[in-house]
Amino acid sequence: MKAVLRFNSLFCLVAATACGVSQAEMLVNDFGDGVQSWRFDFGSPLTPILSQDPSQGSPNNAPGALRMEMNFASSQGGSNSFAFTGDLFFPATDLSGFDSVEFDLMVAPGAALDAFGNHGYFQFVSRETDGYSYNSVLGENLPPVTGQWQPYSVPADSMTATRAFTVQLYGGPSQDIDGPITLFIDNIRLTNAVPEPTSLALVGLMSAAAFASRRR
Repeated sequence: MKAVLRFNSLFCLVAATACGVSQAEMLVNDFGDGVQSWRFDFGSPLTPILSQDPSQGSPNNAPGALRMEMNFASSQGGSNSFAFTGDLFFPATDLSGFDSVEFDLMVAPGAALDAFGNHGYFQFVSRETDGYSYNSVLGENLPPVTGQWQPYSVPADSMTATRAFTVQLYGGPSQDIDGPITLFIDNIRLTNAVPEPTSLALVGLMSAAAFASRRR
């Protein structure tokens, strides 16, 4: 009997080590109702329009998305950008136990192009501590693809005292965008990876061994 108990304890330890003890996926924003704590933060003096659009929604998600309408003017130079912030966490929250932040993004048809044929330079930022320090975890050009939802995933390991998320689209100075761009963002969530198949196989073997041990 003691041998069985010792084996079962070992099984629990190995199973926990193999699969890892992780938090469940957490939905942050689905934009099914309202803008859900998001606001225009800083950038161009040409005031953008921020709203919830009930006619939009990323694949496999309920209708509703955050709509960001921006009017770029190259004459603004370095101020030709728009940043929107969601004040989502209070107090400052350690998100590093999650693997990633995932979200879906779409550029609306008719969006202006920059000097390089893209729709500007996009950043996703976590704002850390009550001082809202800037922790950029994604920065890339938005390719000339419109009307299609694109999935994004960014690492969460540096998000140790998070108060907010910020998305920023640069239209200058080097991008030199003139004209309107509308972005939609939806289904912002914190996720963990599924355990590796080898880990699952190990747990399966341990389960079979435990069952055989109980039969003896």
